[in-house]
Amino acid sequence: MPHAPGVYLMRDYSGKILYVGKAIDLFKRVSSYFNRTNSEPKTAALIANVRVIDYIIADSEKSALILENKLIKKLRPKYNVIWRDDKSYPMICITAQEDFPRLCVARQHQKKDKSAKYFGPFDSAGDIRDLTRYLRGSFNIRPCNYEISENRGLHGCLYFQLGQCPAPCLGKISREDYLKNVQNAQLFLEGRYSRLLSNLKKAMSLSSEKLDYEKSAKYRNNIQSIESMFDKIRFREIKEGDVESNISKSRGLSRLKECLELKKVPVNIEAIDISNIQGKEAVGSLVRFTRGLPDKKNYRKFKIKTVQGVDDYSMMREVVERRYSRLMRNRQMMPDLVLIDGGKGHLDTAKQVFDKLGINNLSLISLAKENEEIHIPGKDKPLILDKDNPALHILQHIRDEAHRFAITYHRKRRAMRLGAVKSVK
Repeated sequence: MPHAPGVYLMRDYSGKILYVGKAIDLFKRVSSYFNRTNSEPKTAALIANVRVIDYIIADSEKSALILENKLIKKLRPKYNVIWRDDKSYPMICITAQEDFPRLCVARQHQKKDKSAKYFGPFDSAGDIRDLTRYLRGSFNIRPCNYEISENRGLHGCLYFQLGQCPAPCLGKISREDYLKNVQNAQLFLEGRYSRLLSNLKKAMSLSSEKLDYEKSAKYRNNIQSIESMFDKIRFREIKEGDVESNISKSRGLSRLKECLELKKVPVNIEAIDISNIQGKEAVGSLVRFTRGLPDKKNYRKFKIKTVQGVDDYSMMREVVERRYSRLMRNRQMMPDLVLIDGGKGHLDTAKQVFDKLGINNLSLISLAKENEEIHIPGKDKPLILDKDNPALHILQHIRDEAHRFAITYHRKRRAMRLGAVKSVK
């Protein structure tokens, strides 16, 4: 970043602006956030969520001040708002004075157990509760608050009946194995991902050797989730006039999350289209968009190999299976959302492939062009969004790009075939 006056905009993984600040020297000011001696809880809570930092160079310190004030009033970034309130931020606690430690949420002023380990702080109590539930489920840690010792058991509770607890109270897991689970959760919270991945891969191999495929699949899903987290913070210069375009894409993705009732903002979206004329030179295309922008290095072409004649569903089945079985084999990052170009039949075909591959944590929809109907698995009626809805605009843009890419590849295939025939004559 330059040694110049200006404004910086901190964004999260989905592109949403979290904080706007000004600086006399952009390089020095932004660098200060990553200084290890800076232990302010509110700063740690912010930086934990930052993935992109945009900056706008200003003519002077006064210009930077005016621009900062203008952007804060217009955008009302999350941290500029909440930092006005001096509040105690929540943290994750791993208890220490128990044979079978627990994961729980604590506020800073509640740090009474000096031997416990605390991680955070976080800015949202809702987010930290979601993370705590995720860690308990992923690393097989008990969710209850009972006092359990290795020599004193209890009766099993509803958590055990629902498969949400390893049931140390019933002796279903040894203290040694349970502490390994806690250690893995601690490695995750400490950011020691290399060692954690090594532990999980060994556990996955061991489960596979014992033919415990359900447990092995759980380890595999954890590995994929962790590997998808390795995003470095990017710095980029933008012009003041480009801010609106960036905001529009971020808002569109947020609206898409709401309209489709997704668990998270679909940062990475893949779309699949099929192109052929009466079954000849049939091809499939896949495009990937990241944060609303084309990610062309992750575009893929597919020459249909197993289908003869006109059978769009079978062609879609082949492309979906080839793409996502390969991602699984290579343990590559899965997208947040897969968009199929077509109607309910195309969607059902893709869903059958996902079920066959055991993919159950990936959002899937289709978009039928005639009435722009969005089909969602498990719902009888399609979703129809208003024509001016930014979420629909994003889906249309991605669908049209997949169609363009497929048509281009199909025409090249046809041209090659016609050229070959002509040369034979």
